[in-house]
Amino acid sequence: MRKMINFVERKNENSRKFMADNTQNMTENTTPVAQAQAPVEVVENTPSNTPSNDAAVEAKNSAENTPSTTPENTPFLEEILPQKRAGWYDALVLLLLFNLAQVVGGALCGFLAPKIGMELPTEIMRESVDSEVVEYVRFLQSRMVAVSLFLGMIIGLPLVAWYTRLRGVKPSISFRRPGWATSFRLLCGYLLLWCITIAAEPLSEMLPGDQSMLGGGGWLLVSAVLLAPIFEEVVFRGYIAGLLKSAYGGLVAWLLSSLIFGVVHLYPSVILTATLSGLVLGFFYLRYRSLVMVILLHAMNNITACFLLTVDLNEVTLRDLVGQGTLYWCIYVGCVIISLLSLSRMAVVVSRIKRENIASKK
Repeated sequence: MRKMINFVERKNENSRKFMADNTQNMTENTTPVAQAQAPVEVVENTPSNTPSNDAAVEAKNSAENTPSTTPENTPFLEEILPQKRAGWYDALVLLLLFNLAQVVGGALCGFLAPKIGMELPTEIMRESVDSEVVEYVRFLQSRMVAVSLFLGMIIGLPLVAWYTRLRGVKPSISFRRPGWATSFRLLCGYLLLWCITIAAEPLSEMLPGDQSMLGGGGWLLVSAVLLAPIFEEVVFRGYIAGLLKSAYGGLVAWLLSSLIFGVVHLYPSVILTATLSGLVLGFFYLRYRSLVMVILLHAMNNITACFLLTVDLNEVTLRDLVGQGTLYWCIYVGCVIISLLSLSRMAVVVSRIKRENIASKK
């Protein structure tokens, strides 16, 4: 009996020790967790953090209420914001600026000529019939034209660029290098220019025209082959045709820019041939988007005209060369057919060129 009592007491004592040890372990494990959680509760409940939360909420609401400029919203923005667009009056203003630059260039040439020792032709020299004097007058005249054209170009190009920038309708002037087929295209364009010139000969013969004021010699090549193609193509094809295309499409740009290009040449016979030539040059620019190509084509046409002017064949027509026989009519009818078919095809191609809104980035 005594042994049984001792056994029960020892068992109870072991149970108490076991419970005490477990209680201590639980206390030690619970205390760090409570200590770790206490700062978090303090931070979350700190009043100083309330303004930052309010600022975050306000920023979120502001971002939700701000209109997005993503591509999905672009059409809506274009409808409510006024867009600048070119018009026919811009082409007329550019034409006036081109003529103004030419007049100012001529005036500056006359003003600067005595100061730099450049001789100008006089009326007495112009009326002379001596061959040497006539040749010298042509030289002086061509030099004066080249200097005047150069001065007009350095005045006119910045003036035209300034106006289009001021209007906010500056077109994209493309001087990109032509493709591998440039030589073939230039040859086709050059032959077509002569076909159109021959087809228009009967009408141009009935119209007055005088190109003696251009002079002759090397200075004529500088003005007609170098300066004029660059100046005229940049203004009439690059700017005027570009602005008209953006407003009315390719067909109106092609026709109207060619007409303006012809009118600027003043003399009726030259207006006719220049307008028809402008149709070919305008097509090449609108179709291939390269001013380099049309400048080269313009220069090729002018260098041939300069050669004929130099050898006094500028007044000679195809009828004068081959007579009025069968050969003449075969050549003439062939040129008329080629010209009509080519111009008709050009009209179809450029009519597919749609207008595009343009605005300069300031």
